Amino acid sequence: MHPLGPIAATSLAFDSDGTPYSEHYGDVYHSRAGGTGQARTVFLAGNRLPERWGGATGFTLLETGFGLGTNFLTTWAAWRDDPRRPQRLDYVSIERSPFVAADLLRWHAAGGEHHDLARELAARWPAPIAGVHRMEFEHGAVVLTLVLGEFARALAQLRCAVDAFFLDGFAPSRNPDAWSHGVFRGLARLAAPGATVASYTTARTVVAGLQAVGFQVQKAPGFSGKRERLIGQFAPRYIVRRHDPPARAPWPARSALVIGAGIAGQAVGERLAARGWQVSLIDQSDQSNGSLRRLPAGAIYPLIARDESHLARLTRAGFLWQTAGGARHSQSDLGSGGGADQSRSDPGGRYHPSAIGSGYRACGYVDLATDERAAERAADTLRVLGLPAEFAQALDATAASETAGLRVTLGGTYFPQGGLVVPGHWPLARAVRAVDRLVRRDDQWLALDAHGAQIAAASVAVVATGAGSYDRPLHIDGHGPLDLPCAPVRGQLSGLDAQHWSGPRCVLGGAALCMPAIDSRVWIGASYSRENRTLEPLADDDAANLARLARLVPGLKLDRAMIRAHYVGLRAVAADRMPLVGAWPATGAGDWRSAHLPDLPRTPGLYICSAMGSRGLTWAGIAAETLASLIEGEPVPIEADLLDAIDPARFALARLRRQPGGS
Repeated sequence: MHPLGPIAATSLAFDSDGTPYSEHYGDVYHSRAGGTGQARTVFLAGNRLPERWGGATGFTLLETGFGLGTNFLTTWAAWRDDPRRPQRLDYVSIERSPFVAADLLRWHAAGGEHHDLARELAARWPAPIAGVHRMEFEHGAVVLTLVLGEFARALAQLRCAVDAFFLDGFAPSRNPDAWSHGVFRGLARLAAPGATVASYTTARTVVAGLQAVGFQVQKAPGFSGKRERLIGQFAPRYIVRRHDPPARAPWPARSALVIGAGIAGQAVGERLAARGWQVSLIDQSDQSNGSLRRLPAGAIYPLIARDESHLARLTRAGFLWQTAGGARHSQSDLGSGGGADQSRSDPGGRYHPSAIGSGYRACGYVDLATDERAAERAADTLRVLGLPAEFAQALDATAASETAGLRVTLGGTYFPQGGLVVPGHWPLARAVRAVDRLVRRDDQWLALDAHGAQIAAASVAVVATGAGSYDRPLHIDGHGPLDLPCAPVRGQLSGLDAQHWSGPRCVLGGAALCMPAIDSRVWIGASYSRENRTLEPLADDDAANLARLARLVPGLKLDRAMIRAHYVGLRAVAADRMPLVGAWPATGAGDWRSAHLPDLPRTPGLYICSAMGSRGLTWAGIAAETLASLIEGEPVPIEADLLDAIDPARFALARLRRQPGGS
C-alpha cells in the first residue's frame, strides 16, 4: 500500500437544493449560500488575506479538503487582483476523494465567476493516483501541490513551512479522519512562525485539538446563516516539535553555478532559471553535453511494484512530472526545439516539451512480461494498487501485439502516456571549462580552474557532474575531494536500419528496450556494464542487444549487419540505485548514533544532483524541481520518505552511525 493510504475518485452529485453533495460523507461541499462567498469570508478573510501576503517574496497556504477547488480558484483570483501579491503563491491541498477533471468543469461552468481559471485547472488535473502532484499556473508564480491521500498520513509526508491554513474537511461528525489528533499534530509541525488558521466549523473537538498543539483560536461571526466560524494563530507556549519547518531561504543573490551540463545539470538550471535565478551552467568537458546531444532518443516510463517501493514511487513521480510537460506549456511555447522535433518521423503520439527541454512523444510504452507467471503477477499488482486505466493497463499477448503493431507472445503492462524523449533544443547555454575546486568566500561559491583562476561565482553551487566525477573529482574548500558514493556503468544502444525492420509502433520494454523508428533508425538496447568504460562501440554489446530483442519479440530475423549506428554513454549509479539530490552534509565530531537526516548539518549553499543511473530521462525533471524547491525553501514535490531516500547525506549518516561512539 502507498504510505499515503488508499484513495478513491468520486463523482459530482447534488442535494435537493442543487448544492454539491458527497454521497459517501453525507455532507455538502460548501454552504448553500455559495462556495465563493464562503471562501472569501471564512478562509481568505479568516486568515487576513490578501493583506498578510502583501509584498512577500513567497507565501504558502495549506488546505485540508480540495473538493471542487473553489477555495483554490478564489485564492488564485484574489492573488491575480492584488497589485501587492507575493511573487510566488504556493497552495498545498490534501484530498482523499478527488473529482475527475470533467466534474470540475461541470461545476465551474461557463459563465461562472472562475470558469477561465477552472479550465486551466482541469487542463492540468492529474489522474487519481495516491501521491504528490504539482501543477503550475501564471508561468510558475501560482503553484498547486495536490496531495492525494489520507489527511494525517499526507501531513506527515509534507516538507514545507505554511503561512496560512484552510481547514475545510467535511463536518467532524461526518469525516472524523480530517480532524484527528494526527492531523492537528501535522498542522503544528508545518506551521511557520505566526501562521494563521481558519475553519467553517467551530466544533468543540476541533477547538480543543488545535489548542492542544499550540494554536490560539477564537470564534468570529459566521458566514450566511451560520452563527460562528473559527480563526486562530500558531503561538505555542511550549516546544511542540523537534525541528522548525524549512523557511524560505534569503539568499544574498539569486545566482547559481551548476557544474555539469548533462541531463541533470540542464534540468536543474532550467528549474532555477524558471524561478528567476541567474544560472551559470559549466560543462566539465565537451563530452557530457556533446554525448547528451548525440543521444538519438530515450524512453520515459514508470515502474510498478506491489510494495510501493521508493524506487517505484520516485520513478512514477518522475514519469508524471515529465509527461505533464505538455500541460505546463502551450503550443506557442514550443520554440525551435519543438519545431525541430516535430519535423522527425512521428508514427504515433504527439510531441511536447518535457521538463528537461527535449521533445516528448507520447506513443505509449508496453512493459512485456518475461513469462506467463510474470504477466499474471503484473496484472494482479495493477488490481491491488488500484491504478486508473488512463495510467496503466494489463494487456494479454493479443492486445499487446495490436498495440505494438507486431507479434509478441506474452502480454504485459501498458502505459498510454509513456513514450520517447527526442533531444532537440536545450534551453540553457553552457560554458566549457574544467572546474578543479570550489571555494567558499563571502557567502559565495567560487569555481576555480587548475591554475586557481576564477571561472564563475554564485550564492549556490550545484554539482551535477554524473559519471564525469570519476575522472576529475572536485575539490571542495575545507572538505577535500568530493566523494560521491556512486560508480560508472556503461551503456550502449544499437541502431538498426529501419529499411530492414520498421520497428514497433510504441516503445517496448522488459527483457530489452526497443523504440519506434526515428530518423530511419530503430534503436535497441541497452547494455549495462560496470567493467568496461570505453566510449567506443563494442560488437559484443550489439550481439547482446539483438539477443535481448529476440527474447522480447520472438521470430525476428535480425543480424549485426543491420546495425548502422551506435550510442554509448556512462551512467552514474549509487550503491542503492537511487539518485543523489539535496544539500551536501557537513558533519563534524559528535554522537550521531540516534541522529536522523534532518539533524545533520549541511554545507551552506552546496547541493548535489547526480547518480541518475538508467532512469535519468525519467528522474531528471522531478529531481531538479525537488532541488530547486529545497534551495528556495518551497513545498517539496515528493513525499518526505522519498526525499530522505535520495538525500546525498544518507550514506554519510550510515557511516557515522557505524563509527565507534557514533562520531
